Amino acid sequence: MEKEVEVKRIERVRQYLSLDVDLFQELRDITSLASSICEKPISLITLLDENINWVVTSTGADLAFAPRETSFCQFAIKANGPFIIQDAKSDERFKGNPLVYDQPGVRFYASSPLITSDGFRLGTLCLFDLKPGNLNDLQKKTLEVLSRQVIFLLEAELNKKELKERLEEVEQKNESLRAIAQLQSHEIRQPLTSIMGLLNLAEEDLVKLNKEWLSMVKSAAAVLDNKIRSIVSESLGNPDIKLLRFNRMVEEIEDYAILLLDANGNIENWNKGAEKIKGYKTKEIIGRNFSLFYPKEQQEAGLPQKLLNIATQKGVARDEGLRVKKDGSTFMARVVITAIHNEDGETIGFTKVTRDISGNNML
Repeated sequence: MEKEVEVKRIERVRQYLSLDVDLFQELRDITSLASSICEKPISLITLLDENINWVVTSTGADLAFAPRETSFCQFAIKANGPFIIQDAKSDERFKGNPLVYDQPGVRFYASSPLITSDGFRLGTLCLFDLKPGNLNDLQKKTLEVLSRQVIFLLEAELNKKELKERLEEVEQKNESLRAIAQLQSHEIRQPLTSIMGLLNLAEEDLVKLNKEWLSMVKSAAAVLDNKIRSIVSESLGNPDIKLLRFNRMVEEIEDYAILLLDANGNIENWNKGAEKIKGYKTKEIIGRNFSLFYPKEQQEAGLPQKLLNIATQKGVARDEGLRVKKDGSTFMARVVITAIHNEDGETIGFTKVTRDISGNNML
């Protein structure tokens, strides 16, 4: 069982390694903040796979990866909270470890594991020093909170990538449907043209058929022909596939509230998770502005529109704060709003992902 869990864990790690997280400024900000608050010169975000401990981003060190067998992370990811080695030379687990006894000569290590929302331990947010040391209670708590923030950012980025891939898949299938529509139109219209031509011959008395019967058949054929033209025209035009896209993307997600907003912040659609977290039924919320989820004072301060403006300018806006449910109760939420652009780069709407973090112990 343990081996099966490790195989699945490594699969998840490789999913996250496929992201362009090295360009993710927020992660670099977290390592810098951890190093500063905890007063340690080196801070890393690592992901541990089968053989390599990959460094996603760092402060105070220029390191891309290290062998798993010599890594501190191989022990640290098993911890349920901060994992601290005050002096590695006094710890039997690191006896003869080249990181300790050769360059760079690590003595102190502390970390908090990166645990996904579905329980997979990916790696760590960790600190190093070349002299023995420790962390006080506030620094330990800070490390835990920052590690949760790392996971939130990584999961949001992975969700964004998966949503994009699903959208592209739907577009490809839609192109196939258009091609099928063209083919079916040709194959159906060809016999219809023949039928209508024969009816014309009958009308000219070139064949002996009942006139009333011919009129009814011709009328029915014309109706069918017009219907086919209408269907094909819609298929070959620019149909509204928002509902199809949305359902394919989010129908199975319940831990996150995922909303599709128009350019003005009005709700076009949402998932089961949104209904569960917010308390509204779909029919109650479609068409209303997403600002109703914000406390009155935040609405008056214009916070919802400010977040849309940031997303429009920078591509994404992130926020954390109180949100309001249908029954008037509040909960602590982390929010990511991402702008949706057309081919000309114009913002035509937004996706909004909300996670209820009320159960987390925050600083």
